Amino acid sequence: MENPFQKMINDIFSVEDFLEDCFIEGQHYKCITSPIVDNVTFSEVGVESEENFTLDLKLPISHKLKKNDRVKFRDENYKINFIETDSSNTSIKIHIVSLSKGV
Repeated sequence: MENPFQKMINDIFSVEDFLEDCFIEGQHYKCITSPIVDNVTFSEVGVESEENFTLDLKLPISHKLKKNDRVKFRDENYKINFIETDSSNTSIKIHIVSLSKGV
């Protein structure tokens, strides 16, 4: 039997209007994006603009995701910075950064 959180995730991911396409290491997924925020950071080369957002995926997924996996979303390329799994193990939230950030 589904708990309320599982039911909510299933309901949300069944509404096509909420979903977008993303590709992680070439594998297609349906995802839900958080609002995309433009941040300004200061670095050795000056002021840089960077996007900050997350993608939610419904579990189970076809392969194990990991930090630095390549993500294509809205025709732009990113990489995974870190991954969170919800407490009921029904979805994951992947935090996205530009390819040039981090190691």
